[in-house]
Amino acid sequence: FALWIQTYSAAFLADTSAGPEAAFDAAAGMATFYKAQLLLEVTAGYAAWKQEFAGEARAKGVSASTIQALMATNYAQATINADRGQRSFKLSLDQFLAKRGASTIVAKGRQLKQSQGALFASIQSRYGVPPGPLLAIWGMETGFGTQRGNQNMLASIATLAYDCRRSAYFTEHLYAALQLIDRGALSPSQRG
Repeated sequence: FALWIQTYSAAFLADTSAGPEAAFDAAAGMATFYKAQLLLEVTAGYAAWKQEFAGEARAKGVSASTIQALMATNYAQATINADRGQRSFKLSLDQFLAKRGASTIVAKGRQLKQSQGALFASIQSRYGVPPGPLLAIWGMETGFGTQRGNQNMLASIATLAYDCRRSAYFTEHLYAALQLIDRGALSPSQRG
């Protein structure tokens, strides 16, 4: 809101003798400046947060090399933009399911449950998670692996843990990712 006020204030205070376009050019320039300033502040905050988080992670047994990988991450603005731009949260459940192709996902999920029954039985036996929730998440979130992101996974999760909206939720995900990196099950450069 403050950015909006400052931007439009610049337009109203600009020299209008050159016409209204000049005033709005001035406003656009101020908006760009304030966005850059905000990004600098967020980036500095992220760097400080990483330092603090690294100490906590070290205390929980995360290795030095994994901490180093975390410290090398950059604030993932594209991840924040994607997180905040999820229009599907504004849809009813029926609209959401129709838009996402729920009937196709259900059909493919049933096919995979049948063809990969032994794998899902093994997962359920080992972890106690039945096939249904796994197939639902896999299908809805990735189209069974056909839709993948192109963001650095560690930077994305760390950014979401830093972000104020769902910090506690993503902090647990970040610890899990760091543990997977320590075990060699996940590369710090993994994209998704």
